[in-house]
Amino acid sequence: MLRAWKTPFHLDPAATETRHQQIADRLTADILAGRLLPGEALPGSRELARQLRVNRKTVALAYADLLAQGWLEARPARGTFVANRLPVPAPIGFTTENLEPPGNAPGFSWHDPTAPDWFPPPSPVGTLTFTDGTPDGRLAPAAALATAYRRVLLARGRRNQLGYDSPAGFQPLRAALSAMLNHDRGLHTTPETICLTRGTQMALYLTARLLLRPGDVVAVENPGYPPAWHTFRLLGAEPVAVPVDTDGLDVHALDALCAARPVRALYLTPHHQFPTTATLPPARRRALLAVAARHGLAVIEDDYDHEFHYAHQPLLPLASADTAGLVIYLGSLSKLLAPALRIGYVTGPPAFVAALARLRSLIDHQGDTVLEQALTELIGEGELKRHTRRAHAEYQVRRDALADQLHQHLGDFVDFRLPEGGLAIWATFRAPLDLDRVARHLATRQVGITPGSRYFLETPAADALRLGFAALTPAEIGRGIAELGRAVRAVGTP
Repeated sequence: MLRAWKTPFHLDPAATETRHQQIADRLTADILAGRLLPGEALPGSRELARQLRVNRKTVALAYADLLAQGWLEARPARGTFVANRLPVPAPIGFTTENLEPPGNAPGFSWHDPTAPDWFPPPSPVGTLTFTDGTPDGRLAPAAALATAYRRVLLARGRRNQLGYDSPAGFQPLRAALSAMLNHDRGLHTTPETICLTRGTQMALYLTARLLLRPGDVVAVENPGYPPAWHTFRLLGAEPVAVPVDTDGLDVHALDALCAARPVRALYLTPHHQFPTTATLPPARRRALLAVAARHGLAVIEDDYDHEFHYAHQPLLPLASADTAGLVIYLGSLSKLLAPALRIGYVTGPPAFVAALARLRSLIDHQGDTVLEQALTELIGEGELKRHTRRAHAEYQVRRDALADQLHQHLGDFVDFRLPEGGLAIWATFRAPLDLDRVARHLATRQVGITPGSRYFLETPAADALRLGFAALTPAEIGRGIAELGRAVRAVGTP
């Protein structure tokens, strides 16, 4: 049969739409405009593919879409034709004529309790960002994890085991974490006293949701971790600052606060204080637990990067010495692996953890069971331990590289203490500097920093920077700190 219709259009290789969608859209437009009439024959898929210089399957997909929508019809042994009865292009009773486009503002009232400043857009590709302490995803055992994930996914699919699991998380992974926490960190856990979460931020939110009521006071470190403060405020609680010095939280100040006000909970990062990296010494730990017991204080211990300690054997967590059932311990595998792999956990008194798992099921019935099982296999095979050793050694090299570069390029400007562990250095400037201007200048040089003032709940705010080194190679650290040194000299003075 002669098909005289030719395609008077070209495909746009830069379009966001797929090629088969472009073909389908153009054919629909030609039908609506009358350039293709009902009953008119279309070229065969092979011929149209030749004209448009695309794969025949691309045309076949476009034809299949239009056949399903009713724009075309197939006639056996004859070919593809424009349908004699075309589909209604818009729902009956509606029209697309003279409609104003929707505005940017919602047509309903709503409340946003979050703080947009703490969720900035990702840095442009190629930016060297001194993060708050994120690990380097390039070091993650991606190949081994991908192999394990694929194996688990296929096996569970064959056994029809891709349904719901426990909201507390994959039991064998909880068992493996329990063994690790008991052996390496001196805790007293069982798989039943651990609830898996999608990272420590979810763990913190669920914990705070169970603990806090509007009007409650939560003691927090100052400087400290702002997303925790925002979480507490979201629930109607009031974060109140407790000062931090070179040895971490000031326990005497905490005791005074508890004597003056009814404090419901304390949130702290004693292992590597965020952001200063100070480690809370044993004497303060004992004093803190005594204060918590005296005032009936719930202690939320965020041990976000316990694995990375370089100088000596790390101190055991507060939770290891808790005999009164006061400490809720939060941890994560995301710092060990990569931020995109969201695996955190909570352990504490059994009844509390059971309630937390029930609460978790209301917002996220379970985690990624396949990922959790794949990680369990890596732990059992020793791959995670090998990765930990490799990452530990590399991050120590990067810490030392950052310290060397700070001495070389900013030795006349900053003071810092080489941290015994963690993934960042807290550098304090000796004289006031306009670090916001420095940050804006560095952004034009594709280097990212966060001024230390962002980590303070209240004044005084230090002229300081938390410089995460884990996500950058020594060469990247060198270039970034050289740019920082030039920026401080050029634009740093207020």
